[in-house]
Amino acid sequence: MNLLEKARKQIDAIDEEMASLYEKRMDAVKDVLLYKKEHGLPVFDPVREKSVIEINAKRIQDPQYQEFYKDFLQKLMNNSKDYQRTLLSQDVIAYAGVQGAFSQIASQKLFPNDRKLNTKNFDEVFKAVVEKRAQYGVIPFENTNSGLVGEVLDALLEYPVYIQAIYDLKVEQCLLGVPGATLKDIEWVYSKDQALWQAKEFLKQMGVQTVSYPNTAMAAQYVASENDKTKAAIGARENAELYGLDILATQIEANTENTTRFIVIGLQPKETGHRSSVVLTTKHTSGSLAKIIEVIARHKINMESIQSRPIKGKPFEYFFFIEMDGDASRVEACIQEMKENCESLKSLGTYSLGGQ
Repeated sequence: MNLLEKARKQIDAIDEEMASLYEKRMDAVKDVLLYKKEHGLPVFDPVREKSVIEINAKRIQDPQYQEFYKDFLQKLMNNSKDYQRTLLSQDVIAYAGVQGAFSQIASQKLFPNDRKLNTKNFDEVFKAVVEKRAQYGVIPFENTNSGLVGEVLDALLEYPVYIQAIYDLKVEQCLLGVPGATLKDIEWVYSKDQALWQAKEFLKQMGVQTVSYPNTAMAAQYVASENDKTKAAIGARENAELYGLDILATQIEANTENTTRFIVIGLQPKETGHRSSVVLTTKHTSGSLAKIIEVIARHKINMESIQSRPIKGKPFEYFFFIEMDGDASRVEACIQEMKENCESLKSLGTYSLGGQ
């Protein structure tokens, strides 16, 4: 056995011992987290972390290793914090809006027994998942009347998340007013821009002014707080009971089969299901997109949809969202070949379709 083989054998033995010690350390971390959770303490304790690193660094006898060991300890502490946040995020579902928002309704149907975390907007849902304050996020992605939610598509490109599932929720839009109000009283209507778009023909006939709100439930909440007969909101039936409003009209959307598709996002890609998606930018050569579509056809995969979206900060440049239906292994082979004509490509995983 030469010197290299001997050193490697010694390292392997040490690594085996370290792996066992690592498991014991993480078991102790679970107990630490349990105590922190019970007493409302934060995951990160900077004083404790600094003390641990300084005390342990002094245990290194050879000075040339001390700075490297400090770096190792810092990475170990970061690893511990990341694990604690992962445990805390389990069974927590993030959505945008307040109680009664369609996202909250979809979240409840998908995860009836999990704790819900409401955020201000779609971007905050993505951040909650990435920062491990939530295990999953539920976000509206597309509507049969108003189309794709562009800001969500932007976020899928920006954040390191994957689609876990898609869920179709049939949506009935109602006009909600304060008790005693009638249709003739209404002058102003508040709601999410997509909801206003879905009911534009109804609103046009009413001759009212519209005001866009972050989401439908917040609009209902605002109208209830104003207690003004001239103001109404568009939202779900659930919002009427939740905020003490009257339902002035039902099914005001242009299409009574109005359906919103929600996506469930998480940090780890799924590998089971029959739907797969990618976001990509093409190479700046003639026919790049056509070649990508040819690759999909050659692999005998059904392209369910393709959407283009402007790239932020790059005028008149676009990225594409492509959804495919097919066997996961075949799709993976297809994606690998697609890369030849892409400037960038991000796989969003393989998932299943559900719905009401």
